[in-house]
Amino acid sequence: MELAVNTLVVLILGMLIVGGGIALVYNIYDAGVKLPEEVGKRTEARLFDMLLNGDQRIAVLDNVQTIARGKTATFAVAIQNELEGQTSTFKVVDIKQVTPDPRTCTQQSCPEALMLGTTYTVPRYENKAFYVGVNVPKSAPSGEYVFMIKVNHLPTSGPEELYARSKVHVVVE
Repeated sequence: MELAVNTLVVLILGMLIVGGGIALVYNIYDAGVKLPEEVGKRTEARLFDMLLNGDQRIAVLDNVQTIARGKTATFAVAIQNELEGQTSTFKVVDIKQVTPDPRTCTQQSCPEALMLGTTYTVPRYENKAFYVGVNVPKSAPSGEYVFMIKVNHLPTSGPEELYARSKVHVVVE
Protein backbone atom coordinates (compact mmCIF):
# COMPACT_ATOMS: atom_id res chain seq x y z
CA MET A 1 0.00 0.00 0.00
CA GLU A 2 2.81 2.40 0.92
CA LEU A 3 4.60 1.65 -2.36
CA ALA A 4 1.44 2.48 -4.35
CA VAL A 5 1.03 5.85 -2.56
CA ASN A 6 4.68 6.74 -3.24
CA THR A 7 4.23 5.79 -6.91
CA LEU A 8 1.17 8.05 -7.17
CA VAL A 9 3.04 10.95 -5.55
CA VAL A 10 5.98 10.51 -7.97
CA LEU A 11 3.60 10.35 -10.95
CA ILE A 12 1.77 13.49 -9.86
CA LEU A 13 5.04 15.37 -9.30
CA GLY A 14 6.31 14.18 -12.68
CA MET A 15 3.14 15.41 -14.42
CA LEU A 16 3.47 18.80 -12.70
CA ILE A 17 7.10 19.14 -13.81
CA VAL A 18 6.30 18.16 -17.41
CA GLY A 19 3.34 20.59 -17.47
CA GLY A 20 5.52 23.38 -16.09
CA GLY A 21 8.17 22.67 -18.74
CA ILE A 22 5.60 22.78 -21.53
CA ALA A 23 4.23 26.08 -20.17
CA LEU A 24 7.77 27.54 -19.98
CA VAL A 25 8.58 26.54 -23.59
CA TYR A 26 5.25 27.99 -24.79
CA ASN A 27 5.90 31.32 -23.01
CA ILE A 28 9.40 31.56 -24.53
CA TYR A 29 8.04 30.79 -28.02
CA ASP A 30 5.18 33.30 -27.62
CA ALA A 31 7.60 36.05 -26.54
CA GLY A 32 9.81 35.30 -29.56
CA VAL A 33 6.88 35.57 -31.96
CA LYS A 34 5.85 38.97 -30.56
CA LEU A 35 9.41 40.41 -30.49
CA PRO A 36 9.65 41.64 -34.13
CA GLU A 37 6.36 43.52 -33.81
CA GLU A 38 7.48 45.18 -30.57
CA VAL A 39 10.85 46.15 -32.06
CA GLY A 40 9.06 47.65 -35.09
CA LYS A 41 6.79 49.71 -32.83
CA ARG A 42 9.74 50.94 -30.76
CA THR A 43 11.67 51.84 -33.93
CA GLU A 44 8.74 53.87 -35.27
CA ALA A 45 8.29 55.57 -31.89
CA ARG A 46 11.97 56.62 -31.84
CA LEU A 47 11.75 57.89 -35.43
CA PHE A 48 8.62 59.92 -34.80
CA ASP A 49 10.13 61.29 -31.58
CA MET A 50 13.14 62.47 -33.61
CA LEU A 51 10.81 64.20 -36.08
CA LEU A 52 8.73 65.91 -33.40
CA ASN A 53 11.71 67.08 -31.36
CA GLY A 54 13.82 68.17 -34.31
CA ASP A 55 13.46 70.73 -37.06
CA GLN A 56 13.84 68.17 -39.84
CA ARG A 57 11.13 66.94 -42.18
CA ILE A 58 12.91 63.62 -42.65
CA ALA A 59 14.60 61.54 -39.96
CA VAL A 60 16.88 58.52 -40.25
CA LEU A 61 17.34 56.19 -37.31
CA ASP A 62 20.89 54.87 -36.75
CA ASN A 63 22.18 56.62 -39.85
CA VAL A 64 25.70 55.17 -39.41
CA GLN A 65 25.99 51.39 -39.55
CA THR A 66 28.98 49.08 -39.68
CA ILE A 67 28.30 46.01 -41.79
CA ALA A 68 30.19 42.96 -43.00
CA ARG A 69 30.60 42.17 -46.68
CA GLY A 70 27.73 40.14 -48.13
CA LYS A 71 25.14 41.65 -45.72
CA THR A 72 22.47 44.35 -45.99
CA ALA A 73 22.30 47.46 -43.80
CA THR A 74 18.70 48.53 -43.12
CA PHE A 75 17.83 52.10 -42.20
CA ALA A 76 14.47 53.23 -40.81
CA VAL A 77 13.41 56.55 -42.35
CA ALA A 78 10.41 58.76 -41.55
CA ILE A 79 8.78 61.71 -43.34
CA GLN A 80 6.76 64.40 -41.57
CA ASN A 81 4.15 66.20 -43.70
CA GLU A 82 4.16 69.93 -42.93
CA LEU A 83 2.53 71.02 -46.19
CA GLU A 84 -0.89 72.63 -46.60
CA GLY A 85 -3.82 70.48 -47.66
CA GLN A 86 -5.38 67.30 -46.33
CA THR A 87 -2.82 64.83 -47.68
CA SER A 88 0.39 65.04 -49.65
CA THR A 89 2.22 62.48 -51.73
CA PHE A 90 5.97 62.05 -51.42
CA LYS A 91 8.37 60.11 -53.60
CA VAL A 92 11.83 58.87 -52.74
CA VAL A 93 13.54 60.38 -55.76
CA ASP A 94 17.00 58.98 -55.36
CA ILE A 95 19.24 57.05 -53.02
CA LYS A 96 22.62 57.68 -54.52
CA GLN A 97 26.13 56.95 -53.35
CA VAL A 98 27.95 60.26 -52.93
CA THR A 99 31.24 59.22 -51.29
CA PRO A 100 33.53 57.70 -52.21
CA ASP A 101 32.95 58.41 -55.87
CA PRO A 102 30.93 55.40 -57.18
CA ARG A 103 33.10 55.38 -60.30
CA THR A 104 36.03 54.10 -58.20
CA CYS A 105 34.53 50.62 -57.85
CA THR A 106 33.05 48.21 -60.36
CA GLN A 107 29.32 47.46 -60.69
CA GLN A 108 29.81 44.18 -58.82
CA SER A 109 31.79 45.63 -55.91
CA CYS A 110 29.89 48.85 -55.11
CA PRO A 111 27.32 48.76 -52.30
CA GLU A 112 23.87 49.27 -53.79
CA ALA A 113 20.85 51.01 -52.24
CA LEU A 114 17.54 49.18 -52.23
CA MET A 115 14.34 51.22 -51.94
CA LEU A 116 11.46 49.35 -50.34
CA GLY A 117 8.52 51.27 -51.79
CA THR A 118 9.03 54.73 -53.23
CA THR A 119 5.75 56.70 -53.09
CA TYR A 120 4.02 57.57 -49.80
CA THR A 121 0.76 59.40 -49.08
CA VAL A 122 0.90 61.20 -45.74
CA PRO A 123 -1.94 63.19 -44.07
CA ARG A 124 -1.07 66.72 -42.94
CA TYR A 125 0.92 66.89 -39.67
CA GLU A 126 1.38 63.12 -39.64
CA ASN A 127 4.37 60.87 -40.21
CA LYS A 128 5.14 57.89 -42.40
CA ALA A 129 7.96 55.42 -41.81
CA PHE A 130 9.68 53.28 -44.42
CA TYR A 131 12.90 51.32 -44.78
CA VAL A 132 15.92 51.72 -47.00
CA GLY A 133 18.42 48.92 -47.45
CA VAL A 134 22.03 49.08 -48.63
CA ASN A 135 23.26 45.77 -50.01
CA VAL A 136 27.03 45.28 -49.58
CA PRO A 137 28.53 42.74 -52.02
CA LYS A 138 31.23 40.33 -50.81
CA SER A 139 33.69 42.04 -53.15
CA ALA A 140 33.10 45.57 -51.77
CA PRO A 141 36.27 47.38 -50.67
CA SER A 142 36.53 48.35 -46.99
CA GLY A 143 35.67 51.94 -46.15
CA GLU A 144 32.82 54.33 -45.53
CA TYR A 145 30.09 54.79 -48.12
CA VAL A 146 27.70 57.73 -47.88
CA PHE A 147 24.29 57.62 -49.56
CA MET A 148 22.01 60.62 -50.06
CA ILE A 149 18.25 60.01 -49.70
CA LYS A 150 16.25 62.61 -51.62
CA VAL A 151 12.48 63.00 -51.15
CA ASN A 152 10.26 65.08 -53.47
CA HIS A 153 6.75 66.36 -52.92
CA LEU A 154 4.54 65.26 -55.84
CA PRO A 155 3.62 66.62 -58.25
CA THR A 156 6.87 68.42 -58.83
CA SER A 157 7.69 70.52 -61.85
CA GLY A 158 11.45 70.14 -61.67
CA PRO A 159 14.12 67.78 -60.43
CA GLU A 160 15.47 70.25 -57.85
CA GLU A 161 12.20 70.75 -55.92
CA LEU A 162 13.16 68.61 -52.95
CA TYR A 163 11.01 68.23 -49.89
CA ALA A 164 13.84 66.91 -47.74
CA ARG A 165 17.13 65.07 -47.91
CA SER A 166 19.22 63.07 -45.51
CA LYS A 167 22.37 60.97 -45.54
CA VAL A 168 23.10 57.43 -44.40
CA HIS A 169 26.60 56.07 -43.82
CA VAL A 170 27.62 52.45 -44.32
CA VAL A 171 31.01 51.41 -42.97
CA VAL A 172 32.21 48.19 -44.61
CA GLU A 173 34.55 46.12 -42.44
